[in-house]
Amino acid sequence: MNSMSKTFLGIDGGGTKTHACLVDLDGHVLATAANGSANWERIGTHATIENLGEVIGQVLETSGTAESDILESTFALAGVDWDADIEMFKSLLSRFEFENPAVIINDAFAALFAGTSTGIGIVSIAGTGGKTAGRTEQANFQTMGMELGEGGGAGQLVALTLDLMAKIFHGLEAPSRLTDMVLDHAGFSSLATFFKAVARDDFQLGEELAPNIFAIAKSADLGAMKIVKEVATQHAKDVKAVAGKLIFTDVSTPVIRAGGLHTAKYEIFDETFESVVMELMPEASLKVLDISPVYGSVIQAAKQHFGIIPTTFLNNLLMEARTGAHL
Repeated sequence: MNSMSKTFLGIDGGGTKTHACLVDLDGHVLATAANGSANWERIGTHATIENLGEVIGQVLETSGTAESDILESTFALAGVDWDADIEMFKSLLSRFEFENPAVIINDAFAALFAGTSTGIGIVSIAGTGGKTAGRTEQANFQTMGMELGEGGGAGQLVALTLDLMAKIFHGLEAPSRLTDMVLDHAGFSSLATFFKAVARDDFQLGEELAPNIFAIAKSADLGAMKIVKEVATQHAKDVKAVAGKLIFTDVSTPVIRAGGLHTAKYEIFDETFESVVMELMPEASLKVLDISPVYGSVIQAAKQHFGIIPTTFLNNLLMEARTGAHL
């Protein structure tokens, strides 16, 4: 084996964007690329594989390497929630001529590896959607989705906003500036017309409304503040629940915060999340992820090869992740 030409490939495929990163065996970044979604639940398996093939082709072309030079690879993909999903992607990814079969994990675990390098701890994702996952050397556990009992990031914010607007319309809640904001955003002149369109599936609010909701919450609007605090509290409780499913032996349990809601410095969200986590888990050590999760996929791929990852590899990779304009 000519180790000089061998590489590690990391993929972070989310609901809106897919990142690829190709790294040599010393931890130096050879190439990165990005394109659209790789969440098969949203765009289907065919489009997902096409997008993955495109970003892989881009990093290979940029680096002047071949698929067969990829020694280990990790695909961290949104929507990979069950063993059956992993088996499905094993078959779909067999089209690539890597030296070893790809490791397929949920994209939350990429953020966990990016935040801890060992991949041991808990990660709270609050972005377009939500996910909480934890890992020890012996086991891992992940939540199942907003519709199945977990915090849902921006999607949950929007859903709770719609619910509040309906309660205001029915006279069950006090007025909120959220109503006018949503109507202006959606282009409707009245609540009745808006709700008719929603009820008949003629219109659907999108997660892009999240910054507007936070802006109104910042102005001390009670309805918006209640919604933001509810979502933050749910994500915090999910951290405690995942911790209860695993056995952490260290005194301190790393809790990595990732995704737009965690990283955008929304004060009400941050203060609520952190206070609830620390109340429920005094042993928690909170950290906001400061590099792209795709580097966590690379670290996991390197762990497949090295077992114990060399310090030099990690130092090189993390330095370039923080100082380079790779993504």
